[in-house]
Amino acid sequence: MAIGLTLADFRTAAATLGCTSVQIRAVWEVESGGGWFTDVRSDILALDGPGGFLDGPHLPKILFEAHVFDRRTAGRYRDSHPNLSSRVWNRKLYIGGQGEYVRLWKAMQLDRHAALKSASVGGAQIMGFNHRLAGFDTVEAYWEAMKVSEAAHLQAFATFIENRGLVKALKAISNSPEDCIAFARGYNGPGYARNNYHVKIAQAHARYA
Repeated sequence: MAIGLTLADFRTAAATLGCTSVQIRAVWEVESGGGWFTDVRSDILALDGPGGFLDGPHLPKILFEAHVFDRRTAGRYRDSHPNLSSRVWNRKLYIGGQGEYVRLWKAMQLDRHAALKSASVGGAQIMGFNHRLAGFDTVEAYWEAMKVSEAAHLQAFATFIENRGLVKALKAISNSPEDCIAFARGYNGPGYARNNYHVKIAQAHARYA
């Protein structure tokens, strides 16, 4: 398993999208938060035993979203499991770090398919329900790929960008924040300016150019 990305990985993704490696590297830096837990806690590995879904020395970073699980299970577990199923988004439900795997595993015992669709996975934190946009026919195939390598995270990110119709905006990115607005808005939504995503992308592009 390869942990971490190489310049060759970025060049491969760039060739897929027809952009420069600097452009895809800049957006990856801004939009990703690091892909892996490289020293997985023993209590997490013990949840389903050797060879189970949660196994191995490395697991991709995730965040379980209770409001998504609630929506995908029609609120069936809202009363019995309020820490896993919530009518609305609630920051207080996050455990953070590897503890999110405990939440995911518990949700999988209730509805495996819905649970896998209700967590964001890997470097770019693409939601499970977006597995088709990331290039995978099933959510299970998406998860298995995300557990293989960070290069797989980057390729899913590139495919997601393509399927979201953001390639033109990606190819316009430069050292100028103005040129990064279209991508920042398209990827992050109308709140991009509040978080200065367009400025951060331009600054990252300038570092790698």
